[in-house]
Amino acid sequence: MFKSVFQIFVMAAALCLPLSATAANPVLVGMNTPVTGASAGEAVYFTKAAKLAEKHANDAGVNIKLIIQDNQSTNPGALQALNKSIEQDKVFAVLGPIKSTQVLAISDRVKQAEIPTLIGGTNVNLTHQGNPWFFRCRPDDSIVVHVMLKYIREDMKLNKIGVLHDADAFGTGGADLVARLAPQYGLTLVKREKYTTKDKDYTAQLLSLKAAGTEVMIHYGTNVEDVAVCQRQFRQLGLPYKYLGSPSSAVNDTLSLAGKAAEGVLAVADAIPDGTREYRDYAQAYMKEYGEEMDAWAAWNYDALMILAKAIKEVGPDRAKVRKAILGLRDYQGVLGTYSFTDNGDGRHSACIVEVKNGHPVLKKVVTVSAE
Repeated sequence: MFKSVFQIFVMAAALCLPLSATAANPVLVGMNTPVTGASAGEAVYFTKAAKLAEKHANDAGVNIKLIIQDNQSTNPGALQALNKSIEQDKVFAVLGPIKSTQVLAISDRVKQAEIPTLIGGTNVNLTHQGNPWFFRCRPDDSIVVHVMLKYIREDMKLNKIGVLHDADAFGTGGADLVARLAPQYGLTLVKREKYTTKDKDYTAQLLSLKAAGTEVMIHYGTNVEDVAVCQRQFRQLGLPYKYLGSPSSAVNDTLSLAGKAAEGVLAVADAIPDGTREYRDYAQAYMKEYGEEMDAWAAWNYDALMILAKAIKEVGPDRAKVRKAILGLRDYQGVLGTYSFTDNGDGRHSACIVEVKNGHPVLKKVVTVSAE
């Protein structure tokens, strides 16, 4: 099913390339996304969001053409896809991966090629390793963790935290931040448990957290299938404590797979549901284009390409000038919120807490904090 949709997108891009007011030829942008492999379900949403941005950028007079390369849901695949984008497709810029490990895998090549790369990975270190060509379009994990801990302390009025996390770079990095920052909020980390991607049984870890006296579990999960299974088993155990998850806990795929087990789950989210005019306009345009509700987790792809298009429109298709234009962006209103880029390339500085009600994330609170 996905292959046919993907082929339709590629054919549509090839057959219908609008003229640009800024360039005779399209500006080629490579998209590094998991068309196949363990995370292939994400690419369906990511590609739709990016293709909508491509359409809107062209409507605004910036002739962008997406060329999609499959990163196969792996780190070597991400690097291979990037090399194809650079060497075969001759792209001007790249819409990079959302997985932090994949972003790390391509970092040296991006720096070597001096190619603007907009990323969704949230590991704090991604933008602190001297790569001036990364531009992050989601709040990093330090922001997410501060938001979680602040909400647990001030709103939930709880003190004892348990952490369950994927053993990959994303999950481990998030759990490390929780352990380091919890004392700042007067919170105690009573137990930390991990699992490997694609594990099928989390009962032992969930019970271990209960035995340690956990009042609220922070779940740092990477793949939606894992998160959904964990939520089902969490409910089967009788909801032994409160559940507060990373963004993967409340995205469309997770909620669809978890079903009623996700009801009442709390999670951090990138965007405020229906919170801004930009969000509502995007949701309406997405519904009109695809006949379905948008996925907020995927919307960073839209914002990233629109930010790139804005920079190209202002300074032309010059990589050094585009880099400078993006770093100089202040108070840009995107679908997910406000973007103001730091010198390190971090664009987002807020997140919100949502609660799953009737299968949909509902806003609880917006929290703005400083990144690490």
